[in-house]
Amino acid sequence: MEITIELIFALVQAVVTAVLGAILKNKVVPSYLVPIQNIVVGLISAVIAIYFNLFANIPLAIFICLAISLGVGGGYDALKIKNNK
Repeated sequence: MEITIELIFALVQAVVTAVLGAILKNKVVPSYLVPIQNIVVGLISAVIAIYFNLFANIPLAIFICLAISLGVGGGYDALKIKNNK
């Protein structure tokens, strides 16, 4: 497997989404608004990816960035639920 700029970008986006979710959840942003926060992070990441031509087309960039940010948020919530039981 080759390490590419797209892979590095996805990793950085996932880390930023997880850190923002962990820090801002229940302190600054109510927990029911965290998915919207993740969508905003995904859209900002998509704009950055489109600006630097990291993906072949715009819908693909938006889809991938939203999938990463929402996936990280869902994974974080799933781990938190599992740890609470």
